[in-house]
Amino acid sequence: MSRCLPKNSIIMGDAGSHMLWLNCYLELSKNQRYQNPGSFGPMASHVNGSIGVKAANPDKTVVCGCGDGAYLMAGFELLTAVQNNLPVVWVIFDNSEFNVIKKFLLNIWGEQAFMQFKNPDYVKYAKACGATGYRVEKLEDFEKIFKRAVRSKKPVLIDVVVESEIYPPFNLSKV
Repeated sequence: MSRCLPKNSIIMGDAGSHMLWLNCYLELSKNQRYQNPGSFGPMASHVNGSIGVKAANPDKTVVCGCGDGAYLMAGFELLTAVQNNLPVVWVIFDNSEFNVIKKFLLNIWGEQAFMQFKNPDYVKYAKACGATGYRVEKLEDFEKIFKRAVRSKKPVLIDVVVESEIYPPFNLSKV
């Protein structure tokens, strides 16, 4: 993601396990900005907040990295972006579960935590809203699609299928 971002980009990282990847691997240049909700930030705040950031910064590329659970809480804001011609790019980390909540419950109770859910077809959803949608199932396909999304003049959803049990190097007690 880092090498595909324009120099004046703003990246909004929503709350969730995907934020760990963004925090560990996102490398920004001097004029790029990254905003995340912190350890106790609400899920979905940056899903819709990205629209306001784009409205306030029309000359900058705005990308929201969010989990599928967070996107499902506020994803109808895509219609607002389409209606107001605000080309935000949402990268949805799709693991079909509330991963961080599941990990905390398993650490506390040591048993099964029922945090899995079925996602809609985000590509069809984006199209129905008047936006563009892509699905990425292989890492090697991401860069080409992300570059296309960043160049787009309309809102874009990128549904990126990720493994739920693979994590970057971090300590859960520090999250």
